[in-house]
Amino acid sequence: MLKKSLLTDRELSDGDNKGSAHVPKGSIAVYVGPELRRYVVPIRYLRMPEFRDLMDEAAKEYGFQNGGGLEIPCDEQYFEYVLIKCATQLNV
Repeated sequence: MLKKSLLTDRELSDGDNKGSAHVPKGSIAVYVGPELRRYVVPIRYLRMPEFRDLMDEAAKEYGFQNGGGLEIPCDEQYFEYVLIKCATQLNV
């Protein structure tokens, strides 16, 4: 139940692929997995070690000159695990 409420109410966006524009203030949109599913993540997660590891992987995979949205090279299930871990550590 915790997983569903955290992802549905907070981090998981409408599930659209690239193209959706609305991102609430204090959040960032990222695209995950081969289908580039869109997630909206609170900016405060960016300082979490688990999320920084994902950002390092994105930098290795795509470099810093990516012309589009922020893509995270991992599967959705692992990304959702990281989101839950970040939310738990920040007591969201």
